[in-house]
Amino acid sequence: MKRFFPSLVCALVAVCLAGCLQIEKTVKLKADGSGTVEETMVMSKAMVEQMKQMGKQFAAGFGAEAKPKAEEKEFSLLDENKLKQEAAQMGEGVTFVSAKKISTESGEGYTATYAFTDINKLKLDQNPASAAPKMGPASGQPEKKEIIGFQFAKGNPATLTIKMPAPDFKKKDAAAKKEKPDAAATQMAMQFFKDMKISIGVEVAGKIVETNAGNREGSRVTLMEMDFNKLLADPKKFAEFTENEPESLEEAKKILKTVPGVKMETSPLVTIKFQ
Repeated sequence: MKRFFPSLVCALVAVCLAGCLQIEKTVKLKADGSGTVEETMVMSKAMVEQMKQMGKQFAAGFGAEAKPKAEEKEFSLLDENKLKQEAAQMGEGVTFVSAKKISTESGEGYTATYAFTDINKLKLDQNPASAAPKMGPASGQPEKKEIIGFQFAKGNPATLTIKMPAPDFKKKDAAAKKEKPDAAATQMAMQFFKDMKISIGVEVAGKIVETNAGNREGSRVTLMEMDFNKLLADPKKFAEFTENEPESLEEAKKILKTVPGVKMETSPLVTIKFQ
């Protein structure tokens, strides 16, 4: 992340433009180091329909030979072949287990479950844009990954150490001109982010006896959570959040304490001891 807050928001813009309402990833860890990853994605029904139409139009552009193949398989968020490919990218020993469709008044999507045999080999991508569905030709540019790594040691208590992607803090340029937020642009961004929620967390099988995590509730530690309906309730706070460029972890922590709807783990190493 070139910038601590702004780059994250830019990544989320890409997700919002794809119409996603919710992206949630939860790592569930057992005492022997194995476990599951549960991933939920929900997209607005209107956007799902648009994606289907875009797929048909895109395929038609390749000529008659491409049309029959494209018509055989209509766009669907729940694509088991794609989910199996994602499992392979999560690390050695990670396998796709199952997936089920989700349908609500506001959207539709899926919940997928992956299993891992050793969390030491698990690689979880923090970048929410990488999970968003793509439509149209590939850009040729690889998706930027922000990998969360894990180290686990059995015992009583067992110890899990989470390696967070390192933010790249930049010194503020005092000479740079500070432009006032554009009201129209802010309003448009607020429409994009409406009903958006991103969440990444870890749940352990047992009781947490010690942790340095900043966001812990019961046996769950939240690594990142952004509930934009809460953030958008105060447009001024939203504008300040997207413009802030903290120079250190301590400054980032102070800013986060004042922002509603946002939880973000700022420590480079998060330790969880549980039994």
